[in-house]
Amino acid sequence: MRRFLGFLALACAVLTLAAPAYAQDRTGTWEISPFAGGYFGGRLYGNYTVPFSSGTVSNVRFLEPDDDLAYGARLAYNITRHFGFEVDWTSARADLRSPDFFGSVPRHLNVGTLRQNVYEANALFNFGRRRVIGYVGIGAGSAVEKRDIAGVNPAATGRFTANLSVGGKFFFVPRVGLRIDGRYRAIDLRSDDGTSCDHNIFCDNRRGNWSYNGEVTGGLVFAF
Repeated sequence: MRRFLGFLALACAVLTLAAPAYAQDRTGTWEISPFAGGYFGGRLYGNYTVPFSSGTVSNVRFLEPDDDLAYGARLAYNITRHFGFEVDWTSARADLRSPDFFGSVPRHLNVGTLRQNVYEANALFNFGRRRVIGYVGIGAGSAVEKRDIAGVNPAATGRFTANLSVGGKFFFVPRVGLRIDGRYRAIDLRSDDGTSCDHNIFCDNRRGNWSYNGEVTGGLVFAF
C-alpha cells in the first residue's frame, strides 16, 4: 500500500506541473479509455484453511494478496465541463499468501490465487478545460471475487465496493490523450452467514469486514 501512495503522489505532481496549451469545453462528449497498471492488495479477513509443508492444515484469520497487474476499460460522459459520469471494469489476478505472524504456518507461504473483477459507476468532478484536465471521483459497485486456496475452487462471489479516485487526462490532440488514474477501494467481505473477522483477529457475526486495496493505472483516452 506504501507503493500505491507513492504512485498516487507522483500522479498528483504530474497534474500540478503539466502546462495547459489550448482551451476546449468538453461538455456533452463521450470518452473511452482502456488501461493497465498496478494492483496493490490489502488483507482479506475471514476463516481460511491453508496447508502446512507437512501436509496438515491450519486455520488463519486473513490472507495477503500480492501486488500484481490490473487492467480494464472505462466509458465516461461529460455532462458539464465540471461534472461527468463513468462506468468501468477492472480485473486483477494476484497470488494469496499466508500472514506474517507467530505460529506454525510458514511466513508468506503461497497458498492460492485471487481473481478480482470490479464493476463500478463513478461520479467525476473535473477541473480545467485545456490540454490537462484533472479530476477527483467517488463511486460504488460490485467486486466479483474468486479465491482458489489449496486447490479448492469456490464459486465467484459479488461484494459491495466503494472507491475514491484522483487523476488527470493529458490530450495530445483534441480527441486523443493519455489518462492516469489512482484509486483507493474498500470491499465488504462479510461472509454469507454474517460471520466476519476484524483486524484484531476477532470473529463474530455482527461486525462489518472490509478489505482495502488500491491501483494506479494509465492508458489512452479517446473522446468523441
